[in-house]
Amino acid sequence: MVSLMIKNLLQENFFYKLNFFLICLVPLSIVSPSLILNLLVVVISFVYIANLIYENDYKLIKNKFFIFIIIFFIYLIINLNNSILVLESVPRTFGFLRFILFSFAIAYVLSFKDFKYFKIIIISWFILFFFISLDLLYEFIFGKNVFGYSNDFSGRLSGVLNEELKIGGYYYGFICISIATIFYLTKKSYAFFIIPFFMFIAIVIGERANLIKITFCLIIFFSFMREISIKKKTFILFTLIIGIFIIISANSNLKNRFSTQFLKYIADEGIGSYYFNSPYGAHFDSAIKIIKKNLFFGVGLKNFPYECVKKEYLDKKFKFHNDRCTNHPHQTHLDILVSVGLLGYIILMISLLYLLIKNIFIFYETKNLFTLAGIAFLTTTLFLPLPAGSFFSSYGATIFWLNIGLILAFEKIKI
Repeated sequence: MVSLMIKNLLQENFFYKLNFFLICLVPLSIVSPSLILNLLVVVISFVYIANLIYENDYKLIKNKFFIFIIIFFIYLIINLNNSILVLESVPRTFGFLRFILFSFAIAYVLSFKDFKYFKIIIISWFILFFFISLDLLYEFIFGKNVFGYSNDFSGRLSGVLNEELKIGGYYYGFICISIATIFYLTKKSYAFFIIPFFMFIAIVIGERANLIKITFCLIIFFSFMREISIKKKTFILFTLIIGIFIIISANSNLKNRFSTQFLKYIADEGIGSYYFNSPYGAHFDSAIKIIKKNLFFGVGLKNFPYECVKKEYLDKKFKFHNDRCTNHPHQTHLDILVSVGLLGYIILMISLLYLLIKNIFIFYETKNLFTLAGIAFLTTTLFLPLPAGSFFSSYGATIFWLNIGLILAFEKIKI
């Protein structure tokens, strides 16, 4: 059947075939150097526009979410006037368009001719996710991944990202998609062998914020899927929570990261003490002060590190006050507010909430697991106020807008 799909695929127009191939490679590009990732997203965006012109298909401009998000993009351009360093903001401001087009390119390629080639793409995505999972297991056991990469941070895995400690963001972005793929392609019984393995890897990666996000994402996903009974849902969710505590307790490095440095510290000293004595507290505090000073328009994209160095944002109540200035505030909503201000934040949130609410209603009609996967990811991202990567960076944005593209793909057609 797959061979027949490939044979039919080769007969499609050049632009579609090229984007089909490139989109199959997107998960691989996310764990590749930033240059490769940025180049791939840009090419996909341009090829998508070329394909629409070739097919004389202009329905995109009638899509309400596209109109909303383009308004946000126009706001970004206008808001360059309020950027404290315009030259720093210009590349990321105009570059944001590529993610908008990228998400619609994902939707177009997945849903092309009633999802004719959908299966090939999600199989390719799943294979890479499964390989990365095995690679992380190898690193957990032997201290290095299959390519010999490792990092110096005890209790953390980095996998194919070498010393970059952000593989948890990748896992968070693809775990629900991969589980949906399992139920779509195989018998339900296979899922109960593979899903616990994915859960185990999510825990041993050692990223606290991403583990919480993954947990909530899975809770949403399993709570609303109809493929398994309420009894089995309860068992899965109970096993997930108990499994987290057992695995963490059994490993000294994980126990130190999750219990000693986090849960036990908060229990003994209080959440306020943790806030003032963690690097995130210093990041959040400086971001909040910047937002108060630049409430309506922000300081511009990529300008946080240049603004927060000012002495007026120094607060010695925070243990890491000298380390407050990183590339971004490490929290999605603070990142957006610092960058584009309250006006831009409102425009963006209206756009995303419109998409979310619309597709919640669509899911109740279609019960589509890929729609549910996207909803679970978007809901968790928007409503859990946890530390996060930059909303506007290539790595985080590609994962985010890929999930948006997945949601968009299933807005009109039931699979």
